[in-house]
Parts: sequence; structure tokens; C-alpha cells
Amino acid sequence: MPLSGRNFRGFTLVEMLITVSVIGVLLSIAAPSLRQMMLNHGIRTASFDLFSSLEYARSEAIKRNALVSVKPDSTWSTGWKVVDSSNNLLRSWSATSTVTVSTTPSSIAAITFGKDGHVTTPSSVPKLQLNPTTTMNGVDSRCISVDLIGRPKTQMGACS
Repeated sequence: MPLSGRNFRGFTLVEMLITVSVIGVLLSIAAPSLRQMMLNHGIRTASFDLFSSLEYARSEAIKRNALVSVKPDSTWSTGWKVVDSSNNLLRSWSATSTVTVSTTPSSIAAITFGKDGHVTTPSSVPKLQLNPTTTMNGVDSRCISVDLIGRPKTQMGACS
């Protein structure tokens, strides 16, 4: 029976503290796996964006019957752009801050596709390695390579 004819509703202080404590414990267990999932998603998204920009540049080179290049903004890790032979910007992408991009050979200034879709520069197979900025177990790097015919290929793990 309620005291003085009133209905009391709500939580007691003890119930509230126990609920907040349980939520805190559950969040501390889930936080590391959320970080790993976010890093993997960042790598996957950046590799898809880079792969699609290479496909786009190749198809534009064939369609325009002209040279089209994929170039880094200031560095590959900050982003890249697709430009035509007159250096007109066709599209640009920015990379996420959780991803670093390294190239093989290390001095790739651009990946240029010729009129037939073949790679004209560099003369060897260009490879772009995408790594997370922070090292964490369970976060995989990705490698994007372009064969001399011009077809980009992506694979999990380091470039070989």
C-alpha cells in the first residue's frame, strides 16, 4: 500500500547505480571489437574507392580515346584524383584518416591509362598498399595492383 495515498514511481538510487555499472562493463567489453570493426571498414572503403577510381580512369581513357591518369592529391594517403591529358579534373576522392597508402615502386606520381586502356606509366606493375594508421590485431591491410593490360585487382594482405 502506498504511503499517504500516493503512488511513487521511478528508480531508487541503488537501482540506477547498478544499471549504469552494468552498462559500463558491457561497453568496456565491446569497445575494442568496435574499434577493430571500424578500422577494417575504413580499409575496405578506401580500397573500394581506389579500385573504382582506377576502373573509372581506364574506362574514361577508352571512351575519350585519350590518356587519363589517377594522381595523388598531395600524397596517396590524403586522396587521389582522376585527370585527363589536359590535366582537367574528372573526379576526386579523399582518403579516410585511418588509412595510409604506400606505393610500389615508391615514386609513383601517377597511374596513366592509354587510349586502349593499357597502363602507360609506370613501366612496371603499380601496387598500392593500404594499411591502417594504428596497428591492431585482426585488422587486415589490402593491396591493389594494376596489371600492364590495365585491369586493377585487389587482394587482402600485403603486396607481394
